[in-house]
Amino acid sequence: MIGMSFPTLEQYNEAFQHPQTALLDSELKNGEISTSGLGLPLALCGGFALTYTVKTGRSKYAVRCFHKESSALEQRYIAISNHLKLLRSKYFLDFEFQAQGVRVNGDAFPVVKMAWASGYTLGEFVEGAYRSKNKLLQLNSSLQDLSTYLEGQNLAHGDIQPGNVMVSNEGQSIQLIDYDGMFVDALKILGSAELGHRNFQHPGRTASAWDPKLDRFSFITLNLALRAIAAYPDLWNKTQSDGDSFLFKANDFADPARSVIFSDLFERSQFADDAKNFAAVCKASFDKIPTLEDFLARKNIPKIAIIFPSTSSAASAKYMSAFPVLDATNYALCFRHVGDRVELIGKIVEVKQAITRHGKPYIFINFGPWRGKIVKISIWSEGVSTLTQYPDKTWIGRWVSVVGLMEPPYRSKKYKYSHLAISVTQAGQFHVVTEKEAKYRLNNHIADSSKSGTRINNKEILDGICGHSNSSPRASTTVRPIQSPNQAILDKMKGGSSVPSRHKQRRSAGYYSPSAVPGKKSSTSDNCFIATAIYGSDALETNTLRVWRDNVLMQSMAGRLLVNCYYALSPRVIPTIKRSKLISAFFRTILNRLIFCLNQRR
Repeated sequence: MIGMSFPTLEQYNEAFQHPQTALLDSELKNGEISTSGLGLPLALCGGFALTYTVKTGRSKYAVRCFHKESSALEQRYIAISNHLKLLRSKYFLDFEFQAQGVRVNGDAFPVVKMAWASGYTLGEFVEGAYRSKNKLLQLNSSLQDLSTYLEGQNLAHGDIQPGNVMVSNEGQSIQLIDYDGMFVDALKILGSAELGHRNFQHPGRTASAWDPKLDRFSFITLNLALRAIAAYPDLWNKTQSDGDSFLFKANDFADPARSVIFSDLFERSQFADDAKNFAAVCKASFDKIPTLEDFLARKNIPKIAIIFPSTSSAASAKYMSAFPVLDATNYALCFRHVGDRVELIGKIVEVKQAITRHGKPYIFINFGPWRGKIVKISIWSEGVSTLTQYPDKTWIGRWVSVVGLMEPPYRSKKYKYSHLAISVTQAGQFHVVTEKEAKYRLNNHIADSSKSGTRINNKEILDGICGHSNSSPRASTTVRPIQSPNQAILDKMKGGSSVPSRHKQRRSAGYYSPSAVPGKKSSTSDNCFIATAIYGSDALETNTLRVWRDNVLMQSMAGRLLVNCYYALSPRVIPTIKRSKLISAFFRTILNRLIFCLNQRR
């Protein structure tokens, strides 16, 4: 599997619409795939994998499909599986690594078939129980037992955080999920596969850290946070806590002396010593982190003094999100992160409450006028059922932060719009924040852009406006372009009330015009004829081929010759495609393979 390029989110979604042919497991292929309100497979994002829910009779599975490279994937899962089978522990779920689990565009890729865990994620549980002292203390006791167990077994999960711990029985039972980064003795020589969730990891953790001590910092963070919340529930809202952060965030670990929550705990006698000790752990090297047991006993604490200012004078440290932070009004930037788990921040412009044709409720939270290219939050019926507050028109003007998977754009031919969205399946995914907090989070990333000098170039901005991209969406350090005169003009274009016609959009994005072909008359019709006949003019596949043609083929003489041949061939081929299903299927197979190869090259 070395060097394997995995399919994109769009390609997996296409495959999972046909589980009987895409899935190779005899049980899974006859299962029912959980879908969004649009009827598309609903994927959840975590680390290297996209997770789909498959129901088969009375059983339910999480099927993890990999979309980012992880070294020695099969070797890791075989070693982890063998180790966990010997343990037969209540803390782990049964799973099966299938080297050839799903077929995408003719090629087989691995999946992990994992039993569905009961209960709530740790994030969901704490959000619902942060005012219940007894539940939090019971949960903390269970987590302490898990910490002791892992230390005793000389293994580590590698990413202990709210999304990877399942809680049931009022906090008495917990299980771990997502084993991509687990350490077991058999994997010593491979090294670390990931660095874990930033809001629960030591700031000094690097890829060189690879031993049974990986989880120590996470358990100390959770333990201190849960004890403090149990004693002072008001800290939950005061620190803007949510399902991805309990009191502390990555910026607090990086600079405890400037952290408001560290300063706050320092002034509370019950937690003053713990705050000092935890701050010392944060500033010490990774290999100096004590066990949770030693931390609670105040043993083996690094000898580092931290001077805290008073709460009133403590300055907020730089915001460091666990995910790329995106401005919800920047369609182009958001488009670049399709398939990534992100934190989206924006001011609500529209709220729509409605019922699907199947009679299920849904809510759209829009960050721009719906007749255009915008980013939004989609809350389908499964998500609506988890809400304690229902967004309505009174929410217009509020700022919100939402964490989730950036989905591929949904385009309406009828209304000429293109919407990127994050689907909310859990109430803890999105939160109302103050305007000050929203700008604090966004401004830190604007500052990062200024320092790094990284920008989105004009063509990428235009491609985003038109719903296309000449590079595959990717996970990267989030940057926001500095406002330039060209950017200001483009922003004005995006904010205009009218939506340019499809033909004008393509011309502005630099699409190759048929009039440029010798002997070819100008036309306002679609100029990717064969792909349009197969997929439709606005389909993702057609747009992929257009971008490849315009940005690769047209850069060479041979490429321009091929384009000329394409236009000469199109009028003869299209009528045959329309008459013959066999010919149509033949060309679809060729184009599908071509698109797959292009995506692999990216």
